[in-house]
Amino acid sequence: MNLRRCTAGTAAEVRWIDLADDERARLRELGLREGAVVHVVHCGAFGGRVVAVGADRFAIDGRTCSCIDVTPLTERSPA
Repeated sequence: MNLRRCTAGTAAEVRWIDLADDERARLRELGLREGAVVHVVHCGAFGGRVVAVGADRFAIDGRTCSCIDVTPLTERSPA
């Protein structure tokens, strides 16, 4: 499953990232790498996601989200 398909409240482990080396390197700088756990905070327009990795939060566009393969760990129901 890719990150674009995850809903808000989902925690997922990154399995692999299918992007060019420079894009993958930038995500690694932000803490988003294979084995990292990401929490989907918000689902934006056109497939974008706001994710939390540790204490950091950042937005990822829909195209990039579709290139990040994840394994969902949990999903919270909306309050």
